[in-house]
Amino acid sequence: MNIEANRVVSLRFVMKNNDGDVIEDIMNQAPVDYLHGSGNILPALEAAVGGLKVGDKKLIVFKNDESSGENYQMDVVIDSIRAATPSELKSGKPETMPKDETCGPGCCC
Repeated sequence: MNIEANRVVSLRFVMKNNDGDVIEDIMNQAPVDYLHGSGNILPALEAAVGGLKVGDKKLIVFKNDESSGENYQMDVVIDSIRAATPSELKSGKPETMPKDETCGPGCCC
């Protein structure tokens, strides 16, 4: 399954500034979930991951238009992709799924 609109994507990343300083690193933490196409993440990031599959890794370089125009880079890993539920499509964001040991078949924990 590829990343496209109306899919819930889980990804991890390391974000660095021009100088190579780490701004945020969640590579060894739980992934971030978002609804692709809903505009809830950086537009440059959303555009850059479109079409990727589970397990894909990508280096993304983009400019922050809201700051001094500094460039940033993100090393991104795609952990999971699934179809959004009707309620997720309505709300425009992924639902919080339980993260326990009782998950059933098809769980994406």
